[in-house]
Amino acid sequence: MVYKEANMRRFRKCLTLFLILLLSISILIGCGSKQDISNEGTVGLNSTMDSAMSEREEVPAHDVEASEEAKDDNSLEPDKVITTIEIYFETTQFEKSNKNLIQLLEEHDAYIEDSNISHNPHHGSQGYRDAFYSIRVPKNNIQAFKANLDQVGSITNENTSKSDVTKQYRDTESRLKVIEVKEERILSLLSKAEKIEDIIKLEEQLSNTIYEKEELKASLMDMDDRVDYSTVLINIWEVKKVSSLDTADTKFGARFLDAVGDSIFFFKRTLENLILLSVYVFPFALVVGIIIFLAVKIIRRIRGTKE
Repeated sequence: MVYKEANMRRFRKCLTLFLILLLSISILIGCGSKQDISNEGTVGLNSTMDSAMSEREEVPAHDVEASEEAKDDNSLEPDKVITTIEIYFETTQFEKSNKNLIQLLEEHDAYIEDSNISHNPHHGSQGYRDAFYSIRVPKNNIQAFKANLDQVGSITNENTSKSDVTKQYRDTESRLKVIEVKEERILSLLSKAEKIEDIIKLEEQLSNTIYEKEELKASLMDMDDRVDYSTVLINIWEVKKVSSLDTADTKFGARFLDAVGDSIFFFKRTLENLILLSVYVFPFALVVGIIIFLAVKIIRRIRGTKE
């Protein structure tokens, strides 16, 4: 009996050791499989990231540069800015100045919105002309257009104003979306309405909604047009002599020559004006002289008669 009990204990110990060994092996196998799965997931994620990075690297360099330039341009000013420029010119060749301006419009895809040419007798009987142009220039061509305006004449004054309508534009877009949703709801209710009174009321609301929607669309189109095409107001004045525009960098020799030229010009103009004035005054002076001569003669005759 003692021998059997010892064999049973030994058998139980061996069985316990076998079970512990089997459990350890199964745990090791499970950990290894988990590690393989995690490694596979990591590899898959890394491969996905690598492919994404490779696709990003395949983007052409000029596209990246273009996008960066676009960001730089947009960072200079808001999205919706209306630009208005007013420039005054003096010219001694009025016809040529207008012809050169028309050529510039064709070169820069601009057009005349409004124009006016008038003849004004500024000096005596000589009529000096002036021209006004309201011009629309694409905003991408405005700098090149301004750079070539020296062909028109001598610039005496220039004013630039900018109006930011970005907030107004966004608000109008939001209102338009609300109106469009309202229109859809009215149409849905109108399709289900059966009473004549309801149909009339819905049609009236629909008409008002459509009218408001068209007004908002027209406002957006107008703002887009004024943003995409800058307004340039050109004033061309015909003069006998262009004004001297001395700056801080103007040399003394140039200033001296300008002074001599101005002196000769004004002396000549003054002499011409005096001659013209004498021509204008001569008939009146002749009549007055005759009247005075006759008056003196009559007075002398009366005095001689009295004596």
